[in-house]
Amino acid sequence: MPAKLTLSQLSGLLFRACDDLRGNMDASEYKEYIFGMLFLKRLSDLFDQEKEQLQRDLTARGMKPEVITAQLANRDKYTFYVPPEAHWSAIRHLKTNVGTGLNKALEAIEDANHEALQDVLKHINFNRKIGQRTLDDDVLSNFVQNFEKIPLRDENFEFPDLLGAAYEYLIKFFADSAGKKAGEFYTPADVVRTLVEIVDPRPGMSVYDPTCGSGGMLIQTRDYVRECGGDPRDLSLAGQESIGTTWSICKMNMLLHSIPHADIRQEDTLRRPQHKDEANELKRFDRVLANPPFSQNYVKKDIEYPGRFSVWMPEKGKKADLMFVQHMLAVLKADGKLATIMPHGVLFRGGEEAEARQYFIEHGYLEAVIGLPAGLFYGTGIPACVLVMNKQGAASRKHVFFINADREYREGKAQNFLRPEDMAKIVHVYRAGVDVPGYARRVPVAEIEAEGFNCNIRRYVDNAPPPEPHDVRAHLHGGVPVAEIESLGHYWSNYPGLRERVFLSRAKDKAYADFAPAVTDRRMLAEIVKSDPGIAQAHDAFLAQLEQWWAAHVPHVEALAPTNGKKGNAYELRRLLFSSITAALGKQQLLTDHQVRGALARYFEFFKPEFKSIAFSGWGPELIPDDEILQSQFPEILADMERKRSRLTELASLFAAADEEDYEDPDDTGVLPGEQVKALKSQLKESRAAAKLAKKEGTPADVAKHTAATAEAERKLARHQALLDEERTLNAELRATEKKQEELVAAARAKIGPDEAQRIIVERLHRELHRIYGEYLRADQCACLAALENLHAKYAATATALEASRAAATAKLHGFLKELRYE
Repeated sequence: MPAKLTLSQLSGLLFRACDDLRGNMDASEYKEYIFGMLFLKRLSDLFDQEKEQLQRDLTARGMKPEVITAQLANRDKYTFYVPPEAHWSAIRHLKTNVGTGLNKALEAIEDANHEALQDVLKHINFNRKIGQRTLDDDVLSNFVQNFEKIPLRDENFEFPDLLGAAYEYLIKFFADSAGKKAGEFYTPADVVRTLVEIVDPRPGMSVYDPTCGSGGMLIQTRDYVRECGGDPRDLSLAGQESIGTTWSICKMNMLLHSIPHADIRQEDTLRRPQHKDEANELKRFDRVLANPPFSQNYVKKDIEYPGRFSVWMPEKGKKADLMFVQHMLAVLKADGKLATIMPHGVLFRGGEEAEARQYFIEHGYLEAVIGLPAGLFYGTGIPACVLVMNKQGAASRKHVFFINADREYREGKAQNFLRPEDMAKIVHVYRAGVDVPGYARRVPVAEIEAEGFNCNIRRYVDNAPPPEPHDVRAHLHGGVPVAEIESLGHYWSNYPGLRERVFLSRAKDKAYADFAPAVTDRRMLAEIVKSDPGIAQAHDAFLAQLEQWWAAHVPHVEALAPTNGKKGNAYELRRLLFSSITAALGKQQLLTDHQVRGALARYFEFFKPEFKSIAFSGWGPELIPDDEILQSQFPEILADMERKRSRLTELASLFAAADEEDYEDPDDTGVLPGEQVKALKSQLKESRAAAKLAKKEGTPADVAKHTAATAEAERKLARHQALLDEERTLNAELRATEKKQEELVAAARAKIGPDEAQRIIVERLHRELHRIYGEYLRADQCACLAALENLHAKYAATATALEASRAAATAKLHGFLKELRYE
């Protein structure tokens, strides 16, 4: 039986298909081609799978051949019927008019499955002009052949939701490439997960996203219910999207995630909401989640169901934000809850927006306001917040819960991210509903009313760091204030003995201490912290506790694989691990509970595809990364490749340095600057000509002189050329080895049985668990070092010493100026 596709393998194949189009158009332009082709290939493979199974079933039941033929042609027997002109067997051979052939295939599939796919595929046009040209047949034919290599039957997948997960990877990839436009179809997964946990959907509920984009909110709702042990099939999911191409992506996303029952409509939500009940009234939902487009205008004319809006916002001025909120509130059931992302401006602007805030608060609907870090969303650095509306208990609600989480995040290059511990803290504090100094506060409605219903978060929860303390006496006379040392008590209690290794108490002055003699300068602090036995012991003790927890739970991990035909449950394993980790590590003080759970969430998210694969398909060797197989089976190849890469890096540095100004070659490497190479080649040509002429007309001394010059130039150029040749050879050898290693990995993987695969994979799971928690420990250690370096920067040198140093430097400068007769 052929190995099944893992998520990384499938994603790699899909990204390879993207490479064929990347040089011809932007990612925002070709994403529809990728999605459309993936959908074509999947539906064709699924059709073949179902057709073969139907034929086997009918044959086993003893049906006559003519009956079987008739049944196989019955369109109602298939999830999606694929007509001959749209079947992959026809598409794969397209060589001319490829774009037209693909367009006809998409149209044929949509027409054959009109109820499920109406308007989903026909808008994709492979003949669309990109600039002044269309993609030629060769490009499109190569593009098709990439999908020929991707088997997309159910039996090819490591776990059932593999294709949906790969589709999400693609959406994220296109969002990263699309910049500002990404906000039209994608909300970062960390933000979505936070909102889903806040509204806490349960089986049997109806969930609605009025601006659903590519459908991430609805899919994560399904996943959350499954993680909590519920049956996601009991969920009713609905969404509406105004942009046609984004709606199409969402429809395909739902189908590829095996959520065909999701009711996704296309239309402007404010003007024409589409989800209605039998009486033609707006349908009500238990939970509403949304990330509406920020700061849009809207059109009031002919707006349907105007009763949704208690306060009308101006049509112009880009203030439709709270119109969306009012729509969500209108379609929320009497005990329902909603969470929506909003720009910060809706919290404090006056006019109609202030009136709307007053309406929300006086009716008790506004339960919480959560401030998010800036830069979380694509294409905008506008600070955002989450509004949580809860109709349950609204009549008696006399407080609004403010959470200011805008300072806790991970900084990225293009955007920022909520870390698992940040998400866990927001959700935990929201659910607990208790005040946390500098982070959260339950604010009485009367206080908000006194502020004119201004909901600016910092007005109620100021999380600005306290001003940096400066002790004037210490600056003037030396010493480190003991009060500032004791403010770092978290580190002293966690790392016994560290304080004594860094500071010395004063016998006669208890208010100040001195740096220990070992702290000769700021750099020594890093050495002390790095080698501190107290830190090492604390980290070892933490990891020992973690190891005990792992040893107690690894049998559950090993039991995840299917047994006696019964599939494992990765979500059940997740619940088990999360229910025990806090208790197991609860007594330590190095990491907070949020960090403990956040690290495990990060771990499980990282390995989620592997856990799903193990639960569905067992301990397959395909789950072992190529690098690990190479490391275990062919370490000498990896060592040789590393040696060659290191040498290439060294050569690249030499060539780069040679072209810098004032280059010298003290190590006599033989590398020459480009200009010198040109000069030597010119000199070589001249000396050869001169030597030839000297042989005819000159003296023996002239011949010897020009011959020596020629030899020297040849020697220098030969040494330089040898290094260039070495670089080319190393690159060629690396390419050949990389090509060969794919064959070696495949051969080695074929020899690994389930037991050996289990051992290797469990070892990797164990190793990564320690690595992830180790990162959190090192972060705490780095924070400790930063605090000590801050004290050293402030108090290591007194003002008197600095003045004396400045005076000495000034005197020295004057001395130099006198010597130069400038004074």
